[in-house]
Amino acid sequence: MTRRGFIRLCILGALGLVGSKGFINSRNLRFVKEEVYLKRLPSDFDGLKIGQITDIHAGPLVPDELIKKGVDLIMAKRPDLIVLTGDFVSGATKILWTSYGGFKQHHYNYCMEELGKLKAPLGVFGVLGNHDFWSGQEVAEKIARGLKGIGVRVLRNEAIPVERNGQHFYLAGVDDYWEGSYSLTKALQGVPKDACRILLSHNPDVNEDIENMNERIDFIMSGHTHGGQVVLPLAGALYIPSPFGQKYRDGLVRDGERQTYISRGLGLFFVPVRINCPPDVTMLILRRKGVKSQLNRLRI
Repeated sequence: MTRRGFIRLCILGALGLVGSKGFINSRNLRFVKEEVYLKRLPSDFDGLKIGQITDIHAGPLVPDELIKKGVDLIMAKRPDLIVLTGDFVSGATKILWTSYGGFKQHHYNYCMEELGKLKAPLGVFGVLGNHDFWSGQEVAEKIARGLKGIGVRVLRNEAIPVERNGQHFYLAGVDDYWEGSYSLTKALQGVPKDACRILLSHNPDVNEDIENMNERIDFIMSGHTHGGQVVLPLAGALYIPSPFGQKYRDGLVRDGERQTYISRGLGLFFVPVRINCPPDVTMLILRRKGVKSQLNRLRI
């Protein structure tokens, strides 16, 4: 074997090892627990447990058992409230040929069957993501109807009060930030200015609109970025679909008093590989005692 041939073989071998590890990592689902401190949170919600599942991407690259595991992990922790923050299916007809990214009924059916097992005392709520819309308007509406049929309240540019013992905060939700149907203005219509405001937005870039509108949101729950999906030491994620670069990659991000939590998501897209970025489902514990200066993430 020539020297050049040996080098090529080593490179191919290394790529094969990385790819194999990335494939295994894409199925190594983690449970993440995060405490979030909000100044305006009513006292009766101190310690509120919110389960979050996002970016399921039900399709050929995400095994059914991974969806089941995510649902089981959340339900085992007995959340008070559950949120689903978009990209339920892996359609992407805007950027890929339909045979790869198109909607598949059997993947949708299994996803809805598993999500139907999610129950919480204060309810289960959701918003749609870009891939749900990219699968076509008909599919997006089908997903919204399907979620409603299994007891999920889909918030499409609207807000509702969540009540406990006479106290309440407002939970708002918007269509995906990249879609023409998105409207933060509609979502916040009628919400008192001094209320605790929590927003579900698939895309964390909604922070840009919040800044431009000079609106106050206490806490945002998002997904969309997959945590970068492929993250290299020192360099960070190879690609993040956000003009803010690495800022909203994953975890808890603070913009003044406003905080955003970005889950890495349960599924993936394009290739079945995750490197230094395992999939996750999350339990967010809301606390009232001031804003904590240090992040307190526990991985179980």
